[in-house]
Amino acid sequence: MSTLAVEETQIPLAADDFNALEQRVLRLIELVRSERDARAAAEARIQSLEASVRSLEESGLNAEQRVISLEERLEQANGKIAQLTDEGAQSAAQLGSLEKERETVRTRVEKLLKQLDAIQV
Repeated sequence: MSTLAVEETQIPLAADDFNALEQRVLRLIELVRSERDARAAAEARIQSLEASVRSLEESGLNAEQRVISLEERLEQANGKIAQLTDEGAQSAAQLGSLEKERETVRTRVEKLLKQLDAIQV
């Protein structure tokens, strides 16, 4: 066999190897591209989640501030309720004493009217 025959068999084999290598490189390029896209999507998702966490933390602080404000308002309302309850009890006591005084005045007026009736008769 001549060297030409040996070279011919090696050339198609080398071309097949080159095509296989080219296909492997193209698949590797596609894999790298898809990995880059996946990484970019993951980084975007991470940024979105970090923003959500910050937002939740801020709203948590706002909620805590609202709770504190509402607790203060509740304490003020409880103080006003206690004050009004005391005023109501004082008013009830005054009303009771005024009713007694009215009854006393009524009995005196009735006695005076009886005395006037007795004088006129």
